[in-house]
Amino acid sequence: MQPAKSSIGPLRPPALAVLLALTAISACRRDPIETYRVSKEIPRSPSHAAAPAPQEVTWRTPAGWEEQAPSAMRAGSFLVKGPGGRTADVSVIPLAGTAGGDLANINRWRGQIDLDPLSQEELARFSQSITPSGRSMRWVDFEHGGKRLVAAIHARKGRTWFFKMTGDDRTVQDAEPAFRQFLESLRFYDGPQR
Repeated sequence: MQPAKSSIGPLRPPALAVLLALTAISACRRDPIETYRVSKEIPRSPSHAAAPAPQEVTWRTPAGWEEQAPSAMRAGSFLVKGPGGRTADVSVIPLAGTAGGDLANINRWRGQIDLDPLSQEELARFSQSITPSGRSMRWVDFEHGGKRLVAAIHARKGRTWFFKMTGDDRTVQDAEPAFRQFLESLRFYDGPQR
């Protein structure tokens, strides 16, 4: 079988040029630009302005403690300067719920001063209950390798509050009475009386 013959002969150069030009012109045709108007959504304003939430806890800062800027985790942060340029860090951290539990947090802190974790039974021996201003708190005091950590843990209204001082052993020892006074000064906001 032979291929079918075209009834159209070969295109001549001028005809080919015209055909290509028409194809190019039709391919480059621009679609018209469409515009839309959409009304801007206006945020609803509350019927009354919300009052700022009161601070949940207040305290008296001991003399010599330098207040540091709070962070996303810290409700309070202080620098305590000791002899010879040594320092201690004081933190106030509220976390939701039990925050993993006392044992997990205390063992994490022990790791920060290179101490081994405690078992639940050992935790009972290495911690004590204190009641600054009538509030029940768990107290721990650990020292290792020239570093010391003292902390109080207070569970209150679905949150756990961690009050911790860590740093140079002597600086923390010297500042411990002020730290205990700091715990005594804590005042928690309970909302308006009804």
